[in-house]
Amino acid sequence: MPLKNLTFFLVAALIAPESATANIGDFGFGSRTAALAGASTAFGFDSFAAYSNPAGLPEAAGKKLSLGYGWIFMDPSFKPIENITIENKFNSDQVKTGSVDENYRSVLGQTIGAAALLSERHHQLSAGITLFTPFDPLGFTDTGESYIPEYVLYRARGQRPQIELALGARLSQRFSLGLGLHVGYGITAKGTAFLQTTAGSTSSMRVSASIKPQTSPNLGWLLTSEKAPWETGSWSLGQVVRMPNNAQANLSFESSARAFGSLAALDIRFGAASSMFYDPLTLETGLQWKHGGRGRLLAQLDFQNWTKFKSPALSIQNPTKDCDGCPGAPFLINPSTLPSLPLRNIWIPRIAEEIELRSTTVRLGYAYRPSMFSTLPSDSGNYLDPSKHIVSAGVGWKRNSFLGWSTPMKIDLHASYQHLLTQSVSKSPGDELGTLTSSKIGAPGYTVGGRLWGGGATMTLEL
Repeated sequence: MPLKNLTFFLVAALIAPESATANIGDFGFGSRTAALAGASTAFGFDSFAAYSNPAGLPEAAGKKLSLGYGWIFMDPSFKPIENITIENKFNSDQVKTGSVDENYRSVLGQTIGAAALLSERHHQLSAGITLFTPFDPLGFTDTGESYIPEYVLYRARGQRPQIELALGARLSQRFSLGLGLHVGYGITAKGTAFLQTTAGSTSSMRVSASIKPQTSPNLGWLLTSEKAPWETGSWSLGQVVRMPNNAQANLSFESSARAFGSLAALDIRFGAASSMFYDPLTLETGLQWKHGGRGRLLAQLDFQNWTKFKSPALSIQNPTKDCDGCPGAPFLINPSTLPSLPLRNIWIPRIAEEIELRSTTVRLGYAYRPSMFSTLPSDSGNYLDPSKHIVSAGVGWKRNSFLGWSTPMKIDLHASYQHLLTQSVSKSPGDELGTLTSSKIGAPGYTVGGRLWGGGATMTLEL
């Protein structure tokens, strides 16, 4: 029957590679930033400044060019969710109890960054580019579950390439300004399929897709003190505004099936849309203070507007059917109904310390990220985003040569641990239809939480 094959066609149509807006900035571009728990808006700009703060590009470029290459690994692990209702007559044709898939992919990829001085005479105009590409696979898309418990920000958010472009200039001795561009891609696909069951006939399918860039700007500024950065009492203040980015996927699909001999085929048509990845409007404000001969304090406060969050679930819209003379043809197809989400804006504090010991630098960082949901899921939906503590540490070394050349080199290592707070979800009796004939999806309840751990390394050359 065609309805039972729609899932297959949807997956096949959406497997095409999509460079969406997976934000590796959540973990940190470069090991220095990752070791500081992301507190990189105000100081220490390197080859990844195109993301951390475009206004820092004149400092990152140095005399001419800064190149960085690194890798990052983050492995998620969540508490098992077992023996709950995963299907009922609201989303299926049966009532089923079972376990939830917690097999979320690890993030493993490479980061590449460059900052180049374009013109020393024109306010030290500089350009930068920052890229992230996963190792294997190069791209991965998964809309996740609409109603079964789902850690909505962890399924595929770190599994896509990411590109950041930026320009920066020093407008005065103490003030710099930068403009960046976050590049993502949306996909539009069209699929058709004709299924036959008669001996001697054949089934066929066609999928076509187009990919279009979707960009969002970001603006940064940087203010420094009159003292040199290495002098005790020096400080800097930076801020970055990142506009929201919504990587959309749109699918139009037509399925036909001749399941009853030579009778007319049953045609089913529908459109579907998904916000595969969504990055919120973000305001990052950072402060750096050189409080001693070897110590440097970095503090940052991020504001993220999650009230406009778009669900990654694929939503079927305006389904229709057409069949003259088909047995059982007079039926209606319901469109998707996504659960409402209790969204809220969040503030993320970050604090870090850098300790310079001659050619070695030791780094420690901490951040707290609250959940973007104001309440736990108790109704039909089961989207999860537990609040978490982020602890990081790292070490860096400076060398004056690289493979015998007089090219300054930096090697940075970091380790990171993210602890998701444990929460208990309870489901009230009754299914989503309000008939009180079966339990809601997720009933009788479950416990959420988990952790992410990982690390990475970065090498930077100053040419």
